Amino acid sequence: MSNHSMIVVQGGPNESESIGQRLIKRRRMVSGVGFESFDLQTSKYGVSVGLRGLNNLGSTCFMNSVLQALLHAPPFRDYFLNGGHSLEACQKRTTDQLCLLCDISAIFQAVFSGDTKPYSPAQFLYSWWQHSANFASYQQQDAHEFFISMLDAIHEKEGKTRNGCKGNGDCQCIVHRVFGGLLRSDVTCMACGFTSTTYDPCLDISLNLNENVLLTEKGKKPTNQSVEEIMCRLSGCLDLFTRPEKLGSDQKLYCQKCHERQDSLKQMSIKKLPLVLSLHIKRFEHSYVKNLSRKIDRYLPFPFSLDMAPYLAPSVLRARYGNRIFTFGGDESDVFSQFKIFAVVTHSGTLESGHYVTFLRLRKQWFRCDDAWITEVDEAAVRASQCYMLFYGQKTLFNKANEDPNSPVRDLCLPIHGCC
Repeated sequence: MSNHSMIVVQGGPNESESIGQRLIKRRRMVSGVGFESFDLQTSKYGVSVGLRGLNNLGSTCFMNSVLQALLHAPPFRDYFLNGGHSLEACQKRTTDQLCLLCDISAIFQAVFSGDTKPYSPAQFLYSWWQHSANFASYQQQDAHEFFISMLDAIHEKEGKTRNGCKGNGDCQCIVHRVFGGLLRSDVTCMACGFTSTTYDPCLDISLNLNENVLLTEKGKKPTNQSVEEIMCRLSGCLDLFTRPEKLGSDQKLYCQKCHERQDSLKQMSIKKLPLVLSLHIKRFEHSYVKNLSRKIDRYLPFPFSLDMAPYLAPSVLRARYGNRIFTFGGDESDVFSQFKIFAVVTHSGTLESGHYVTFLRLRKQWFRCDDAWITEVDEAAVRASQCYMLFYGQKTLFNKANEDPNSPVRDLCLPIHGCC
């Protein structure tokens, strides 16, 4: 007998309507539902508020899996449930125009209303299609590409109203306040040692899972034993991400000291950690030279608690140069480098025919979100899954956002007036 207990098992959308009709139909969600005590409390149905299945609208498991993760990202969730985007005040809504932020808010209101009947995010799908026309089809899409596309759309819609936004690194929209981090890139001339440093904003970190990309500082492949040791765990992928990499001959650095192009080493590190850390495991490979695509099915264990301190710029550079490096302006505190997992997006099947499912951790219990179906599972089922995207929240913010409604940490993502 299965140890998975069914939590949501109710029916789908109105059978008398086609999917196209449901997409065109504008759903106006009733506002005014009290969310003062929305922190994963138990509804009258005996189910945790926020646990609600999402109907598959035609190969949309990629969308549902990411939405389930975002619905439970503490600061992102708090922002929308606290009225970060007001449906009543939205000018586009009053003029009957499409508004992606209104449709996202409608999903939050529906999922956290206490209703257990699976919800159809049809209006959101239609709005997203208007923003990302290249994804407008009923074909299966990549969950990670959807995640980035959705965050870009929110940034584009909301970022326009943020004063003083001088680029993504300084943007005060909810996307960059929650998911925005800063990467440091050091490119060092191998002839004279001159180093060029640049900083780039990021919304997630993509990690290689293919041993063929492993390079040592001398540009040689490591031994088979080191490959196995590095690639058998998430920390190994993060080590690889911050490992010095010799750039190819077509990427030679123009050295300002040598005044010519030289062979160089590139090393990545993290300058600033986000509130919510999204890690993307690169399981899908596409070779335009060989005209081949494949999926990497290797099992990758991942921790439920993650310490990102070893991958911060101070730690990475000290490990490379020793104690010659002492000061780094704006170092991340150790307390902000500790993360706890709350969502895992998994992919099963092949490159051509696969399925996305999300595991959510709520109140120390794991749930499997498979479109309209939500079942309770144990940790073993989560650890055995084939992870594709991992979502971690900073431990201090994550704990307080779920356990202490009066915590001042929640003020980090309170609504900013002026949306739309």
